[in-house]
Amino acid sequence: MSSVRDIIDDAWRDRLALMRERAAWLEAVDPGGQDDEGGKDVMEALLAVYDGLAKWGAADPAEAETLRARVRRPELAGVLHGPRAQGTLAAYCGEGERYALRGRTDGYLQACEYRSAVASLTEDFDGVVAAPFVEEEFDGFDEELRDVADDATPVHRAQVPSWADRSSHWWWWKPDRVDMSMREYGDRVYAGDLGSVAPGDADWLRCGDEECWCFTAPA
Repeated sequence: MSSVRDIIDDAWRDRLALMRERAAWLEAVDPGGQDDEGGKDVMEALLAVYDGLAKWGAADPAEAETLRARVRRPELAGVLHGPRAQGTLAAYCGEGERYALRGRTDGYLQACEYRSAVASLTEDFDGVVAAPFVEEEFDGFDEELRDVADDATPVHRAQVPSWADRSSHWWWWKPDRVDMSMREYGDRVYAGDLGSVAPGDADWLRCGDEECWCFTAPA
């Protein structure tokens, strides 16, 4: 029978394999031969890589930069401005905003991951937020993230991407409630329908990292 650690390791290997597969495709794709549908495919592949990087956690930051460098092809920028590519980006930002709306309960970690993926995309491809409807979704995502950040459920230290810069990916470090008790943290993260599966004692949610907020959090 597989242990929880084995399941986590398998999921990580699958995610890394997908990122490498998408990166290889992006290295080989001909930007000049892409129509509107092809531009959507490029956007989806880029977001798959950046989404995986946002879930990078404590893994080697040098390996993350190697993957990012593989897909940072300036010649791809032109095909990202088509309607279908922009629609894909708008939908991705909208999904991130929905997680941000749940940031005081179980959504803040996922909102951070979505926002870091979008940040990496916009850093590597200047002007990629091109259509007005995408800008509206992007601004709405940022607004919700800022609204919730002061009272969001804090993330564990190992969940912050090892490559992330604190100034440009501020959301990971923003939650001010780092004195939150583990019981409150558990009640928030497992709010609503999920409450029935969470034990009453929330100490099991501590990650064990002595430098993480949870190590000294009250019970």
